[in-house]
Amino acid sequence: MRHSKNTLPALGALGAVALLAGCASGASAGNEQSATGIEPVELTVSSIFPAGSTASILLDDWMEAVTEATDGAVTFDFYGDGTLHPATEALSALTSDLTDITFVNNGTFPDQLPISNWDDLTVQTALNDLGYPNMNIAGLGQQVIHYTSDNVALAEMEAAGFRPLLPMLSGPAALTCAEPFETPEDLAGRQVRVPNAISQGENEALGMVGVFTSPNEQYEALQRGVIDCAVNAPTTVLSGGLLEVSPYVAFTNNAPSAGANWVISTATWNSLSPELQQILLDASAEPFTNFATNTLDQYSEIVTATEAAGGEIVDPSKLNPLIAKYWADRPSLSSAAPAGVDADAAIAQTERVATAWRNLSIDELGVPVEHDDILEVLNLGSEVVEWGPWTKAIEDQLGSE
Repeated sequence: MRHSKNTLPALGALGAVALLAGCASGASAGNEQSATGIEPVELTVSSIFPAGSTASILLDDWMEAVTEATDGAVTFDFYGDGTLHPATEALSALTSDLTDITFVNNGTFPDQLPISNWDDLTVQTALNDLGYPNMNIAGLGQQVIHYTSDNVALAEMEAAGFRPLLPMLSGPAALTCAEPFETPEDLAGRQVRVPNAISQGENEALGMVGVFTSPNEQYEALQRGVIDCAVNAPTTVLSGGLLEVSPYVAFTNNAPSAGANWVISTATWNSLSPELQQILLDASAEPFTNFATNTLDQYSEIVTATEAAGGEIVDPSKLNPLIAKYWADRPSLSSAAPAGVDADAAIAQTERVATAWRNLSIDELGVPVEHDDILEVLNLGSEVVEWGPWTKAIEDQLGSE
């Protein structure tokens, strides 16, 4: 099933899957096998995202695909809008069996996940120069393969209570502000919501003060003036109504968020049969394609939505040099690696996957890499490429070997 940008707001919070309420948290198996030979199991799922966001649609599509692939043997007990736990308590929710599947941003847990945060930085570095729209085509493909294959941080993530299931990425992020801006001087001293340490560094290089605010708390924070600006994927801006309170938008040359995943608890994953584990992984190809196309359509939609909100898309040319300097001044990845990590091997693996997806995106799919007018390329939306070869590359795990 494909969702166009016109269907995003209409999707319900519970998705299009069979949801069974009132059951105990954690995976629970029945006694009868389905026609597929899979024993019935219900998985508790929690989300912090609005129902119409691309993150929610990705999860909905995947749950539907899993239930269909298992002939109804796998169902989901869903809790939306952060009702089960806030984003900052995702790890404890997983390890306490409060939920089986939830959203984890590794950057929220730098102390618990030092290797993961360094590994995320290798991904951001590898993808930093992709630009729009290649970030959402080659970059997303790289992210999917990197986090669902063996990588240097997998053991740490499993020990912390989860393993990646549905990686997400979009870029460049939108910087939205309540008041107009054009230059770094205009932004000096403004409080900006950031999703991770790299975003904090990029935006503090513009003179702002980076703070963490949960995605579902941003609207009120912007409305009340607790924060002045926010950094988000366009889908979060649109689905959260953030243009109503921050209608001035810039797409600076920032790195994408890395390590943003729908995850499954380690204990739940280990309790599943190898056959079911493979089904959970295989069910993601079409949902990922829908996620990519919906993401690009959201970039197109934010242009007209910004105008309708009385704001404007800001030319980032006076901001980008300071972000470029921030990246140039960062220490080398190898020198910043945590103890015990084979940095060179990990960096090489990350770059190998990124190169495979760059080559597919640019050489085979013909994704434009040079453009003079960001508004023109934003308006292309998902029609920029033919998606069949991209979906096949996800299915074939391009770059994983």
